[in-house]
Amino acid sequence: MLEPLSVTRTTYTVIDFLEWQRQGSLELQPYYQRRSVWNPRVKSLLIDSLLRGFPLPLIFLHSRLDVATSKTVRQVVDGQQRLRSILSFVDIESINDRDEWDDFTVLRSHNREFAGLSFAQLPDDTQTQILQTPLSVNVLPAGVDDVTVLTIFQRMNSTGHKLNDQEIRNATYFGEFKDAAYELAYEQYQRWLRWDIFNAQEIAQMREVELTSDLMGFLMRGIQARTKATLNGLYKANDEGFPDRIVVADQLRAAFDYLDRVYSPGASRSGLKRFRSSAWFYAAFAVAAAVVRGELDLVPEALVDRLESAEVQLRRPQDLDEQLVKVLRGATADRRSRQLRVDFLLSI
Repeated sequence: MLEPLSVTRTTYTVIDFLEWQRQGSLELQPYYQRRSVWNPRVKSLLIDSLLRGFPLPLIFLHSRLDVATSKTVRQVVDGQQRLRSILSFVDIESINDRDEWDDFTVLRSHNREFAGLSFAQLPDDTQTQILQTPLSVNVLPAGVDDVTVLTIFQRMNSTGHKLNDQEIRNATYFGEFKDAAYELAYEQYQRWLRWDIFNAQEIAQMREVELTSDLMGFLMRGIQARTKATLNGLYKANDEGFPDRIVVADQLRAAFDYLDRVYSPGASRSGLKRFRSSAWFYAAFAVAAAVVRGELDLVPEALVDRLESAEVQLRRPQDLDEQLVKVLRGATADRRSRQLRVDFLLSI
């Protein structure tokens, strides 16, 4: 029977890692690690998490004895990008192989209070807070051989799970549009569940963030097709700055407040099951947005009546155009189909 690996679970502070780096006893990039790939936007978000006291992911170290120097060397098995970002922000001179991405400050989109300030320019108490931040660490024993270390590294970096489009966006963009999309989606968490638009598993897969991004695009550009390219374009175009952020956020929140009287339990006799799909929710949101913008005079109860009337008509397809029924009953997200759904609700 194999003996389980004896891993030491502990915490070290940022200043511990800084001292090891200055002493040359921290090996940030062992031979099996990829080079530094985090750009300044990702690093800015990490430092903002430190400033806010948010917990960071676990770091794995391999503690081993360097016989040539009679020193203990701590190899970073997992956490290189995070540690390099923290160390270069606190003391860029401690990075021996520094590059242009190591020289960064916190972006305004992440933290307005400390935007553009170097570590030395931060208030003394803030510097102390960062240096004393405890980081959770698992330390592999010195006797672990390289094959085992490589196996651990490989398993931590290959989950076998294929990322969906929104999870890829989450790992690609770090600017204002992404920040706003996640903030707004998370604000509506209870409503997504209570309205039965998404279940917990779909939320775990960021489906609600993708739809929120899509709705933000509607507020900015009107009805558009929902495609990977369209959503990626929104993130990319508004990554450096999002000038419409306040207006879009205010309108989205107001539309959701309006829809709370449409989708909340007991608001309708039929339950509006059909209209809880993403395809129809988009159309209902478009109507709500027109109301909050002053383009349409329609109380929530009247929208409920329209949705219930739409349900009745969709159950009698012989009274509607065959091609229209095909679109209305489908879940396609091309621009024409979306426009037809909105027009259908407005026509009732």
